[in-house]
Amino acid sequence: MTTTPFTTVTELRAQHELVTELQRAVRLDADRVTQLPHPLGERDRLTEGVLDTTTIAPVRVEAPLPERERTFDEVLEQRVSDRFYSDATVAPEALARIVRAAREFDRSTWTEDAQADLGLDFLVAARSVDGAAPAIYRLVDDTFMPLAPLPERGAEDLVLQIEFAYAPVILIALAPFANLLARWGDHGERLANTRAAAAISAALHEAASLGIAGSPFAGFLTSGLRRLIDADGYANAQMFAASFGHPAA
Repeated sequence: MTTTPFTTVTELRAQHELVTELQRAVRLDADRVTQLPHPLGERDRLTEGVLDTTTIAPVRVEAPLPERERTFDEVLEQRVSDRFYSDATVAPEALARIVRAAREFDRSTWTEDAQADLGLDFLVAARSVDGAAPAIYRLVDDTFMPLAPLPERGAEDLVLQIEFAYAPVILIALAPFANLLARWGDHGERLANTRAAAAISAALHEAASLGIAGSPFAGFLTSGLRRLIDADGYANAQMFAASFGHPAA
């Protein structure tokens, strides 16, 4: 009978050696860089809800939109992250400005991907918004369209950081992850994370200019989110998030 010898301690690879090998494997040489981005066909469809929303009414954004209370320089000087909020509801007009700030920043900064229909998708989990039932919405033109109801209880199971479970609003950024990998190769993952972080930052700055507090965080747990929408972590992957609300006294 032939036996296979055990690997000796001297044959084990150091962690930094494995990391270095992985880094070299995904490094792009000049020839590979000139081939990017790869041409892309049709984008994977946007994520949709998996629960019944027939009893949830869309929320119309009415003009006029709120004016900024602080300049960008003032926001940078005074900004803080607030994890706890007052009971005051958020106006849908203000929320629309926050969502559009994230969307426009992504589209205007990564214009080639936007032109290839690879813009990020932004959804809001609204628990305390004027005229809105607790639900996940997508802003379409001037209307927040419901995708899935939010549970009134057990929201702690949706997030790792429990203090965000019942935030008035949570904005999540989803990327067409599979499409970005097909277009940019291994660079697509880094690009998706960078874009999501930048867009959420733009949303936080816009919120602060309107007197609305916020805090970035990782977002929903995948297991909890998939009970509400069909984001599978690949075709549509949640990358980053932020909570919003009026600051607590």
